[in-house]
Amino acid sequence: MPFDALHDWCVGLERDLDPVARLSHWIGHAPDPWQVEAFTTQASEIALRVGRQAGKTSVLAARAVEELHVPDSLTICVAPAERQAKIIAREIGQQLRRTDLVITRSTLTELEMSNGARAVALPSTSDTIRGYPSVALLIIDECAFLQGENGGEDLISGVLPMLTKDGQVFFSSTPAGKNNYFARLFLDAKHGDGIHRIVVRGTDIPRLAEKVERMRRTLSATKFRQEIEVEMLADGQAYFDLSIIEQATSTTEVAICPKL
Repeated sequence: MPFDALHDWCVGLERDLDPVARLSHWIGHAPDPWQVEAFTTQASEIALRVGRQAGKTSVLAARAVEELHVPDSLTICVAPAERQAKIIAREIGQQLRRTDLVITRSTLTELEMSNGARAVALPSTSDTIRGYPSVALLIIDECAFLQGENGGEDLISGVLPMLTKDGQVFFSSTPAGKNNYFARLFLDAKHGDGIHRIVVRGTDIPRLAEKVERMRRTLSATKFRQEIEVEMLADGQAYFDLSIIEQATSTTEVAICPKL
């Protein structure tokens, strides 16, 4: 076997055996530790609280590509708006170019492989979400921004039953206050509840240092804390958390702003 062919064979074998090698190849760079953690976890429920530009879409798409290698599997990606659903569908399509999978049908929101596996991206406002049975992988992106009753809980309770017994669901978002289903995944965390939680601050990722500093200059302090440092502020907009405001206006101390 020529050396070049042997090299390619060895690289292919490494990817077959090592999920980190596959992830690195599909996203186009060495993954961050949190991306490896999210990609390889065997938990049935994963909650990703991730800052902007940290690589959330890339790893979610890679997880979908991994599932598309399973014949006849079904992956559903849900986002609050159609535009957001198309973004993850496009990223899945781009990563598929780095695989040996053959796409037999492709639209802006749906991909079907020659092995029968499918990936479908839908806005959360779609009335057709409930019509998909036996979902192996469910990705709910920008989960904190879902519309509807109880901060998106009604929609989530409607799609979770579609999962197979061994199905996996990813709840992924930047924070948007504390009054939504995504926030409660973290605020109501209990030991042994089976949810794998990953919190990723943009300020903790060295490769994002320049982007983070640019965002620090251009965003308001509130937006920076929410979008980059993934803080769950009182209502998603206030600069100070309610507890800080309450302490500042405590009846036991002189208020900063006296009541009139």
